[in-house]
Amino acid sequence: MTTTPVTLRDLTAQVRSGQLANDALVKDAVDRIEHRNGTLNALVCSRGADALAEAVASDRTGRPLAGIPFTVKDMLATADLPTTCGSKTLEDWSAGADATAVARMRAAGAILMGKSNCPEFALGVDTTNGLFGRTFNPLGEWTPGGSSGGEAAAIASGMSLVGLGSDYGGSIRWPAQCAGLVGLRPTVGRVPRSGEQPTLPGADPLGVEALSFQDAVQVIGPLGRSIDDMHTVLSVISGPDGIDPIAVDEPLGDYREVDPRDIEVRWGTHIGNVPVDHEVVRTVLFAVEALMSSGTRVQEGLPEAVNDGLQVYDLLRAADAMSTIAALNTARPGLIGAPVRAMLGSRTEPGRGERAALWEHRSQIIAKLRQWLMGERALILPVSVDVPRDLRGNVGNFHLLAPSRAISLFGFPSLSVPVATAQSGAPISVQIVAPPFREDIALALGAALEQASEWERTTTLRNRIPDAN
Repeated sequence: MTTTPVTLRDLTAQVRSGQLANDALVKDAVDRIEHRNGTLNALVCSRGADALAEAVASDRTGRPLAGIPFTVKDMLATADLPTTCGSKTLEDWSAGADATAVARMRAAGAILMGKSNCPEFALGVDTTNGLFGRTFNPLGEWTPGGSSGGEAAAIASGMSLVGLGSDYGGSIRWPAQCAGLVGLRPTVGRVPRSGEQPTLPGADPLGVEALSFQDAVQVIGPLGRSIDDMHTVLSVISGPDGIDPIAVDEPLGDYREVDPRDIEVRWGTHIGNVPVDHEVVRTVLFAVEALMSSGTRVQEGLPEAVNDGLQVYDLLRAADAMSTIAALNTARPGLIGAPVRAMLGSRTEPGRGERAALWEHRSQIIAKLRQWLMGERALILPVSVDVPRDLRGNVGNFHLLAPSRAISLFGFPSLSVPVATAQSGAPISVQIVAPPFREDIALALGAALEQASEWERTTTLRNRIPDAN
């Protein structure tokens, strides 16, 4: 076995040229699932033999993800595996169809290895539920994060090379940090939401519900090992599908054509009055200094709209009726776990006027942030206010993700990239926020940090390339 840091782009070129056998990467992933999943509990179901057979028979020509093993968070519909959302109310339920993003990965030649664990209905900063139990981080004793924690653990342990998660208030960005990966929250509307679960009983599993607050801000996006991998996957899963009414046909720029010296950055470490750990502050300062060294123009101080964003996010999230989950709870009473029951019970019921005022306030502060965040500009801030720790018993510790929650409100693209290491050994990431549909700016700055990073990825975080022979 030869260990070489390469990108998905490199790997698919080797598969297409015959340097790697069609099933070489999938064989390696199957081996890791067999040897590591029993301990980590990252995947809740897998395709083993079917994935190998599919890889052997796959077409090499012209497919951008030929032979790449990938995994999917158990919140996205899949045709041939159950989609349970980590809930006993959906135990063994199958959508019978692939979410649009999953279907596009498979059409691009990627091989689905399995579904990854998440907190029930993706509502938690740690990954545990009453159906499948707890997921553990392959890098250390700290949490794998939530809600895409199983996905992060699967990729970090080599069970897949890239994966799909979803992000409401940090559910891609935080697990990516916990596992030393890169995670991308795309612009709302970049990737179709078709196939996100749960859906109402009897409804079309690929249908998109009427816009609640969660529907308005939650996105599907990738987690992986490198900045380049994020661009490769995003280019595959982007674009309208005729199902999701807010998915748009917006060109995706190439981050390699963006010069960090042309970008103006504003940065900060604190959102609202939430305390921030000194190691997180140090990491943001390191990232800012690294970007300054690469010629990026930086200015201290985040736009005030970001602080407003956290408050409005919290109010709108608390007012979300969670109607689909409530309907599942009514249909199968007594099966939903205590953390989600508590969230259902804590929902506020604002009047129509108050609700309209909150949505109007959101529109106003989005407009304010866009007044500055336009063109070749970006923000740098933490992903979380603390470093990754053991969060057993704290699945609902959402204030931890204050910086990510604040950014979610705006629907702008945001990248989580690891740049430093805590004294505990846990990775610490920063969050790069770009203007709408300018993921290329975030990725360009992420690539600059990837080169300057003091976070040394171990071999478990690199693509492992089987010998060609």
